[in-house]
Amino acid sequence: MNILSDQSNLWIATVAGDQDAYALLHKNLYPSLYHYLLKMVKDEELADDLLQDVFIKIWTKRVQIGEMKNVKAYFFTAARSTAINHFRRVKLVNEKLERYPELEMEFNQEDVIIAAELNSNLKLVITEALNNLPARQREIIYLKFYEDMDYAKIAEVTGIRYQSVINHVFRAIQTLRKAFRDQTEFLQMA
Repeated sequence: MNILSDQSNLWIATVAGDQDAYALLHKNLYPSLYHYLLKMVKDEELADDLLQDVFIKIWTKRVQIGEMKNVKAYFFTAARSTAINHFRRVKLVNEKLERYPELEMEFNQEDVIIAAELNSNLKLVITEALNNLPARQREIIYLKFYEDMDYAKIAEVTGIRYQSVINHVFRAIQTLRKAFRDQTEFLQMA
């Protein structure tokens, strides 16, 4: 059996929800896709991040994607589109930044003291809010923001479903926002 038919069979199994088949596809396609993206973006971490996005997006949309004539070509096209979209977003952000003139700012000693005090209060609020999260949310927030894991990896590490990880992060961020909002309102009243 040749590589193309192997990839087609792996894709058919993937569409049916076989994670092991998708892992094999990932293993087979990742090296060449990574080198392709690396040549485009010229940044190893960015190439890896974009490629992770490609694999996650294709996995989540596998049923809608359905049958493919050439699996490798589809993945290369998806990787290329992801890189182009990244460049468009970066260009848009840079254009927005260029529209604003540089501001001349001077800080006095009082500004620095006030900022340090606010930072100290903010750190205290963050620590308290994080420690008040339920244990599972605390663990997931730690893995996401302190260990920089993506949702798929967190699901693998914790043994919970991918969507549940996303839900936990969403709820934790809502809780943290409320804590910051409450703290801000309190400081404004003081």
